[in-house]
Amino acid sequence: MKKRKTKFYFKLLAFILIVSTFPVAFVGTFSYIKVSDSMLAKASEEQKQNIHQRNINVEQVLNTIDHSLTYFVNSSFLTDTLQQPMGAVQFQRYRQLKHELNYLQSFDTGIEDILILSFNHNWKINNEGLNHLDEQEIDEHYSKYLQSYSGTEWLLEKKKNTPAHPPDEEVEHWESQAHCDYSIQLVKQLPLVSSSKTGLAVVSIPSCSLSNILTTSGETEQVMILDENFRILAHNNPSLIGEYFEDVSIIENIDHTDTNSLGQIATSLDMTESTITYKKSDYNGWLYLSIISNQELKQEANAIGLFTLLVCVSIIMTCFIFSWFGSKRLYKPIKELYKTLMTNMNHSSSPKQHRDEFEAIGDQIHHMLEENKVLETKLHGQIDQLKHLFSVRLLDGQLKEEELLNIYSSYHFTKNWHHLCVLSLQIDSLENTSYTNGQKDLLLFSINSIVEDNVPTQRRLTPIIRKDVQVTILLSTLESQESFEEYIHEVATSIQTKVQEELGLSVSIGVSHPYAELSSTREAYLEGVEVLKYRLKFGQNSILYYKDIEAGSSFQTYFPENVKNELFDFIKLGEKDKAEEALERLIATIFSKDLTPNQYQISLMRLLNDLILLMQTLGIELENVDDKKSLFDQFFELKSIEEITNWFRDHIIYPLIQSIQERIQSKYKNISENIIHIIQKEYDTELSLESIAERLHYNPNYLSSIFRKETNISFSEYLSMYRLNMAKQWLIESDLSIKEIAEKFHYNNSQNFIRSFKKKKGITPGKYRELHAKKKFE
Repeated sequence: MKKRKTKFYFKLLAFILIVSTFPVAFVGTFSYIKVSDSMLAKASEEQKQNIHQRNINVEQVLNTIDHSLTYFVNSSFLTDTLQQPMGAVQFQRYRQLKHELNYLQSFDTGIEDILILSFNHNWKINNEGLNHLDEQEIDEHYSKYLQSYSGTEWLLEKKKNTPAHPPDEEVEHWESQAHCDYSIQLVKQLPLVSSSKTGLAVVSIPSCSLSNILTTSGETEQVMILDENFRILAHNNPSLIGEYFEDVSIIENIDHTDTNSLGQIATSLDMTESTITYKKSDYNGWLYLSIISNQELKQEANAIGLFTLLVCVSIIMTCFIFSWFGSKRLYKPIKELYKTLMTNMNHSSSPKQHRDEFEAIGDQIHHMLEENKVLETKLHGQIDQLKHLFSVRLLDGQLKEEELLNIYSSYHFTKNWHHLCVLSLQIDSLENTSYTNGQKDLLLFSINSIVEDNVPTQRRLTPIIRKDVQVTILLSTLESQESFEEYIHEVATSIQTKVQEELGLSVSIGVSHPYAELSSTREAYLEGVEVLKYRLKFGQNSILYYKDIEAGSSFQTYFPENVKNELFDFIKLGEKDKAEEALERLIATIFSKDLTPNQYQISLMRLLNDLILLMQTLGIELENVDDKKSLFDQFFELKSIEEITNWFRDHIIYPLIQSIQERIQSKYKNISENIIHIIQKEYDTELSLESIAERLHYNPNYLSSIFRKETNISFSEYLSMYRLNMAKQWLIESDLSIKEIAEKFHYNNSQNFIRSFKKKKGITPGKYRELHAKKKFE
């Protein structure tokens, strides 16, 4: 045993050293190579981006200057000025021209001076002012600018003297650039669009201002701009401006014809390996260069390489130490584990002989795997929750056909089914029961349990609850659809009976079309929910089939206007019993027609709107009726004829009648109510706010403000609205002619009444009477 221990010990030590050392060395070397290449590539790409950004920054300044000068020299003012001599007579023109030049220099572009020169009249204007030139001075200093064929060019010129003092706002910039020996000049031959050049426009920029833009990212980096002759226009070392690039042969391989060239070349400068990054300008042909030593580019990579080496050496040394001391202790737990296993096996009835300790450990692992299988078997007991999730996803339409069939078969549902159907169950109402709305979720859960207990598992998927609907997906192994439909009716009836017996609740069930594909379940669910809306017509405790809904019926509503008028009359008189009877008769009349649920809702919405209009006409605010929930929100929650009738009666009509009765009993103590009462009684007289004020002994202005404050409408608007409503009522219910109605309202002639009525209702009184006569006939 001791020999085996020693042999295993050295094998273990050698194996640990190899396994720990080789990967560390390999990963360290590989990481350094990859990181070094990556860092160098990143640094090179960063240099390209930097030179490109410098190109953009410089050309932004140059373009701004070029465009500003071009706009100025194309002006008719400058064109006319070049054709005139500059004498005392033209002093006003000189002042304007000088003002324009100062304005151009006010932009933050670094312009040092702008010169305008006329060859025809031998004068020039710049920061120094107006000067007249002789032919010799023009030939010596300015005629060379006419040699360019393009008419516009950028030149590097050595300064002859310090420029004149610019405007006050440019003093600081002028002082910072005063030491520059060179300036970059934009020269434009004038006029620009003429072949005969009679003048010049020259903008001077200190080359140092461009050098300031050429920021560097390294200590040894050189950044410069060269013209076509490799002359340095700008440099991060201003002392080199104006010199020619010394190693021209190194960059001769740059393709000057590619105006958008951006790249790098490797070279050796001053015995140092360097990288030159270049960008050829497509604006003026200048060449932007960045020269940096490769050693600086590799600084980060070298640091990472040194760090990697130190880490690898440290890890290897640490591994060696731990391997040396750790391997001595590794065998001890193996020996203890083996002894423990052998002890347990000795207690067994038929202990198994093992070749070594690891075979015993292997047997123990097999034993653990067997226990794992037992655990998996127990987990299958949680399958019901997964089946519930499957039903939810099936109704949401989230499963594709292949995925759907695979999951379906894995849950061991019935396989040989021929038809499916969705039952959508909804509680009709909790009124007249011992339950509250807060218990609705608990009731749906109880109903779901009843369905699970009464429908065999092989005939359904897992029932679920969605919002306020209990949903069951039925399966059928019956080949005949007629037999399946009979079975559906039996199941639906059985569920209704059980819910009534155990919970004392009335429920309705919507039945979808039978279908054959699982992927059609979502459409079937929507059918079941849709058909439940027909409880408005068929009442509570119904079993509704989607197939029985008539398709393609015309969209035509029905509304009993005469019954509504009776209802409104009883409301105005404050007679609750008669109003309730008229309401029940109106709703019964609506539901006696064969309409769709949406058409029923439209008719009931019309009743609701007319009641709201009546409240406004009577000067009763909606808040006086119900200030908790919107009337429309409450209306759309109603599910049966009984609920609709009770809601209209209890939430609108009774409170409205109560408000009217309180108004009558108070004997019009409120000022606004007195005014409304007078209007309703004397609307057909020569009624005015002044006459009412005199009668009530109030100031008319005070009455007007009080009436508007309490009714949110002015006296004249309310009077006009009430007269309009009475006019509409007379047009519908009486045989009075339009002329007679106009006379009752004291119009000078019937045409004034017709115009007023059409302005407010959009149609003439005659058309309105004719329209409502047709509705009554229908």
